Amino acid sequence: MFEIFSPFKQKRTLLQIGLCALLFVGMAVPFKVMVLIEGFTEVRPVNAVPVVLGLLFGPIGAWGCAIGNLISDFFGTLSTASMLGFFGNFIAAYLPYKLWHTWRRDENPNVKSGKNLALYALISIISALTVAIFIACGLDVYLGLWMPDVFWIILFNNLAFPLVIGLPVFIILTSDDFKIEAYLPQSKGAATKKISLWVLLASQIIILVMVKQNLIMSRSPAMALMGVLYLISLFTFLI
Repeated sequence: MFEIFSPFKQKRTLLQIGLCALLFVGMAVPFKVMVLIEGFTEVRPVNAVPVVLGLLFGPIGAWGCAIGNLISDFFGTLSTASMLGFFGNFIAAYLPYKLWHTWRRDENPNVKSGKNLALYALISIISALTVAIFIACGLDVYLGLWMPDVFWIILFNNLAFPLVIGLPVFIILTSDDFKIEAYLPQSKGAATKKISLWVLLASQIIILVMVKQNLIMSRSPAMALMGVLYLISLFTFLI
């Protein structure tokens, strides 16, 4: 928990949060006209940003993406669902950071090997599914709005753009020509973190299958149980 809020204790990291938020807004706002579902989502190349900023800057990038998404909502999509978007984009950046340093504890984020390239793709997949469940099922459970199209659009936006746009950018930023110092964890992950990660992966795969079967979390006790496991494991892993 301390690590998540630590960027707010220094002027330098506060400035970095602001720069990350500015980058996010600059990429998000121009595409607000490409609406897919009015008031909820649009074509979002900006979704390439959280994975890259999260891997490089950890909680700094995560706060920048969350704040940047909230600001960009003021340009046409601000609603009661905006808080889900705030936390969803925080997760979209912070989860890749946590995943990388769980599986590559002694190596800075990079894709200079085939294994690391595959890991980047795997992290993007896990992050995309996690965020799609959080926002789409959150709309259902908390606001009574279940829209399967929102789930699939969020999943696509958060998977395709990190691979198509984010990966080339990440390759450049982690090359020898750039001297970007990656944010490193302040503590090593405990065994409980790895257990919570496997519970998270299992629960969200089951939820994905249930979504494909047209089940709705607010109406299906089994899916709701998976949702509880998903939330508990997600926050245990992140915090």
